[in-house]
Amino acid sequence: MTFVNLKSIIKQIWDGDGKALDEEQSAGESRIGQLKKEFSQHPSKGLTPEKLHKIMEEAEQGNLLSQSELFEDMEEKDPQIGSDLAKRRQMAAELEWQIAAPENATPAEKKATEFCSEVLGGLDIEDLIIDMGAGIGHGFAMLEVPWDREGDKRAVKQPELRPHSWFRLHPDDQNKLMIRDESATGAEPWALGWVQHRHRARPGYIARTGLHRMLAWPYLFQNYALGDLAQLLEIYGLPARLGYYPRNASEKEKAALLRAVVSLGNSAAGIVPEGMKIDFLQASQGRADMYKVMLDWCEQAKAKVILGGTLTSGTGEGTNTNALGNVHERGLASLIGSDVRQYAATIRRDLLWPMAALNFGVEDLNRAPKFWLDTGEVEDYKVLAEALPTFVGMGMKIPQWWVHEKSGIPKATDEDDILVAGPTVSPSGENDFGALTRKRQAALAALRAKPIVDDATSDQLGILAGEDPTETWSNQIRTLAETADSLEDLRDKLVEMIPDLDATQLADLMAEAMSAAHLAGRYDIVEGL
Repeated sequence: MTFVNLKSIIKQIWDGDGKALDEEQSAGESRIGQLKKEFSQHPSKGLTPEKLHKIMEEAEQGNLLSQSELFEDMEEKDPQIGSDLAKRRQMAAELEWQIAAPENATPAEKKATEFCSEVLGGLDIEDLIIDMGAGIGHGFAMLEVPWDREGDKRAVKQPELRPHSWFRLHPDDQNKLMIRDESATGAEPWALGWVQHRHRARPGYIARTGLHRMLAWPYLFQNYALGDLAQLLEIYGLPARLGYYPRNASEKEKAALLRAVVSLGNSAAGIVPEGMKIDFLQASQGRADMYKVMLDWCEQAKAKVILGGTLTSGTGEGTNTNALGNVHERGLASLIGSDVRQYAATIRRDLLWPMAALNFGVEDLNRAPKFWLDTGEVEDYKVLAEALPTFVGMGMKIPQWWVHEKSGIPKATDEDDILVAGPTVSPSGENDFGALTRKRQAALAALRAKPIVDDATSDQLGILAGEDPTETWSNQIRTLAETADSLEDLRDKLVEMIPDLDATQLADLMAEAMSAAHLAGRYDIVEGL
């Protein structure tokens, strides 16, 4: 049993007091608890370029409130932003997760791995990944972690995502998140109380790393285009109506004429005072093409930012869209791979390491249990199976673990039932050549498993050979070596002696052995090996 001094290890590693193990910070501090009563101001209402620039500038100076609320509005109001981000988050959340001990793990590290695996098995990892995926747009995601006791062990419970508007930047450090309260700098998140996920969708300080900073401008331009298009559609195809009033007309008469002009556009009926008239001009010839171009550009820009391409969220125009779609799909796979590596690093640091340290004394992050999401990046089975025999035949020494890794096929344990190659059954109606080929393949397999030349055959070949046919050669070479004056002299004498060496007996023996092997092979094929 591993004894761990909680206060000492918390102070040593996290420089904290461990209050997060007993209560959540949002419940333990009243100033932070007030944040739960706040409502969004929805800054997207009446958004203009000037207003958007001001919001982003405030965020860079530490006030993330308006920017966070704007980003929430964008994801809620824009169907493409919401759906594409949901797709990217969900693709990572659906992956299988695994926990493994570090290399050359100690007994304590192995126990920590087993414990962490059991605890995470009780959590909803898919929800955890989706919540952390909110950092793709905002640049960060803060999840509050409740703790529980399991006997003498400390274990995390399901982390809960807190609104991004709760947080601000420290005035002296643009990469340090603080919780908004009534102080000038904000409250520091409790050690062990938070999963602090920083998602580096793009480089920079926290306020500028989220993809929503790039999406805000297409979102704004698209809203302008939609508004202009709506105004065009209201009058599209209607004739322009122009009213005339006398020079001495009063304001009351002018207002009556204006009401008549407007009512003609809605109800095709109206009255005007005597002496006034209304002319109908040519119908409006405006076209919606210019607005469609702007809308299409905005849609494509958002797809490129979130998914890395346009053909992963919509259809393409022209030829070769299938090939381009494959290219864009590979780009999306690269983004998902980056996402899952960042999720795994955060989970290891903020969930697995604390449990390993508090319960088993694992003080080094690099010795904490490893967490990863399996992206399923394996080689094509057919290509791998066809290439391996060629490489092995060339003499390459390929380890089995590499083949298992590339194919994604796990290595069987001693308790697992393994697949074996079954006998090949000749189908009815198959020609004799095919049947003979299959019999030969079976015979070759039998030869590999059990050589034909057994002990009895070896004895018979030994009797035929009599004495070793190479013994005479050895004696002659030994005599030359004893009489040679130097290596060069020995070399020259060996070259001169080669024509005089008698190989008749050895050739006869090899012929007998080949004949015996041939007859044994034919016999086994006939017997149906």
